[in-house]
Amino acid sequence: MSEARIDRLLAAALHQAIGDVTPPRLEFYEGYLKPRGWRDDSVNLAPLAAVLSFLRHEPPGTYDDVMTGAAAYAAAWVYDGLPWHVRARRRVTPRRLRLRQLARIGRQHVERGYRGTKVALTVRRGVLTADILGSIFCNTRDHAGAPHCRYYQAFFEQLLAHDGLLAGESRIDACRAGGGDVCRLHIELAAATAPALASTLEGVE
Repeated sequence: MSEARIDRLLAAALHQAIGDVTPPRLEFYEGYLKPRGWRDDSVNLAPLAAVLSFLRHEPPGTYDDVMTGAAAYAAAWVYDGLPWHVRARRRVTPRRLRLRQLARIGRQHVERGYRGTKVALTVRRGVLTADILGSIFCNTRDHAGAPHCRYYQAFFEQLLAHDGLLAGESRIDACRAGGGDVCRLHIELAAATAPALASTLEGVE
């Protein structure tokens, strides 16, 4: 298990969000994430799995707040890392085609986050459906009462927002932690568009 690897960007996003949501606990979690010791582009799975387990036992709301915050950081970093011409095309490319492109970018991030994760995408009539196999967030022994894959949902929502697309109805239809075979996201485009988000988040150190 310790040989499995997690992308450094995902670990950094979680570290940043933990510091935002529960600052007094950051030092404890740094004992597992060890940000000063990051040398490679990835970190070991076992410490991060421990972090996720501890977060689920924090006061109610903490886990979802950290997942949402981490997804916001990751989406900003991923979007800012796109070539300028890819970002510029949002002004002239139809929304349905932008949704397809952003869905592929999101899939790359999810699969890069943990090498055991695979994503099957469907984009049709302004609706993005993602079946996520092997979610790092949902690998639990006990049956969960609520989905654990909020990070993925929030990441896709934020990625769309950075491109000026508004998410309408967004939900998690299935979660492996809750007994599903896969984690399934359903995200619809809203009828209107919005100004693209300005990135004000810190970069990965």
